[in-house]
Amino acid sequence: RILHAFNRYWSTMYEVPCPVNPVLPYIEFLSSKLTAKANRQLQDPLVIMTGNLPNWLAEISNAAPFLFPFDTRQLLFYATTFDRDRALMRLQDNTGDNGTTDSTDRVAPRLDRRRKQVSRTELLKQAEKVMEDIGNSRALLEIQYENEVGTGLGPTLEFYALVSKEVQKSDLDLWRGDGIKEKSAIGEDEEILYCYSPCGLFPAPLPRNAKAAAINKVKAKFKFLGKFMAKALMDSRMLDIPLSLVFYKWLLGQEHSLTSSDLQHLDPVVAKSFQQLEDVLHQKQRILTDKSHTDESQQLALESLTMDGCSIEDLDINFTLPGYSNIELKKGGQDITVTLDNLEEYLQLVVHWSQVEGVSRQFEAFREGFEEIFTLSTLQSFYPEELEQLFCGNKKEMWDVKMLMECCRPDHGYTHDSRAVNFLFEVLSCYDDVEQRQFLQFVTGSPRLPVGGFRSLNPPLTIVRKSFEGTENPDNFLPSVMTCVNYLKLPDYSTIDIMREKLTVAAKEGQLSFHLS
Repeated sequence: RILHAFNRYWSTMYEVPCPVNPVLPYIEFLSSKLTAKANRQLQDPLVIMTGNLPNWLAEISNAAPFLFPFDTRQLLFYATTFDRDRALMRLQDNTGDNGTTDSTDRVAPRLDRRRKQVSRTELLKQAEKVMEDIGNSRALLEIQYENEVGTGLGPTLEFYALVSKEVQKSDLDLWRGDGIKEKSAIGEDEEILYCYSPCGLFPAPLPRNAKAAAINKVKAKFKFLGKFMAKALMDSRMLDIPLSLVFYKWLLGQEHSLTSSDLQHLDPVVAKSFQQLEDVLHQKQRILTDKSHTDESQQLALESLTMDGCSIEDLDINFTLPGYSNIELKKGGQDITVTLDNLEEYLQLVVHWSQVEGVSRQFEAFREGFEEIFTLSTLQSFYPEELEQLFCGNKKEMWDVKMLMECCRPDHGYTHDSRAVNFLFEVLSCYDDVEQRQFLQFVTGSPRLPVGGFRSLNPPLTIVRKSFEGTENPDNFLPSVMTCVNYLKLPDYSTIDIMREKLTVAAKEGQLSFHLS
């Protein structure tokens, strides 16, 4: 464990400006024998049903999580954190066992389900009410939209994806970052400002003297977000919200070990300037500890220290938070100029205010909401960089024809040799990120795949032939879907170009409503 920690954090012991790669790849620390042993236990329905997992599994996962790969720790998380029925449901999802033989009937999970009806207008308010209504219920949440007949997995996955987007709106004043105009995620015509940050979203700092009403409004939103994220994880529903690595460090209780190198995960521009100032500070410290200097030569060396040719005083920086001139880093900070003498204090305060002091109230509220569903301590067997995968599923995956053939199931009129199926795989393999997200949203209700990508989609994507009356031309029709079972009803188009065009129209237009197809 000590060797793994040195390997992971060695750069913090040196003046390294930003985190660097570990000396050894993490795969070197995995134990293949322990992993095989753990997987055998975790994939045995009888062990899961009777709750007879050996104690060493959880103990090792907490004390030395690096011995197990992410997939094994994720299995263990679902087997031990929630109820037996959820653990069984997760096991069936992972093994793709959807048969109804006697044996699976006997161990089929009996999960309570709570259906909530929501309107597509003011979706965020509706979501807040849903989360309030469910309290700390263990039931599986299902969503149905008003005036739409569709229910089940598709609308529920879409609900989590759409609410993920709603909390990113700039006018909520929750996040650091720039406003970017995009078409509304819930189908309104006007463009809406969403908050964007290249390194993921992180709470915007709150000043000490912020009005109580403003603080309470922000805290209420973060409390809702905590509960929403916990419920999504509990029900194995994917979110679509890009959060900063530092956000996930807070989730794991690591806020007191954050350093200046973490600034690059909040704001790369501020981080770059900060690094230059830090270099000046390190030079100053080296000059002061250099015994070969006389008093005079030491003073000359200190006076010659500059950043981009300017002395620190000439940069005209004061003790306010970069990017937030209304937030003073200390009392009267707007009137205190940063000099070479107080540079170290300024840099320490910038790190503390950006990552801890200015955001602690938001994270307290987030934790409070999260822990209404389950305790955050159960996430301790994961590393910060793994949490996005846990909450948001697969990030990016190359879709090639071979992989699609292995993961998708032609049925009811189609086989792997059918022309339409081969056209489809050809079209999908050329999709970029945006087209992949649109297609997934259309077919499954969520723009993201679970961890493991297409291989882990359950039920697997099934392609069936869309049938018509005798003389009707398939080229005149759009494909349709059944999101609850990941069914794509595909007409037998005459050319690949017609299929590409019809799929694009269907994926763009066939969203934000669930009706009978």
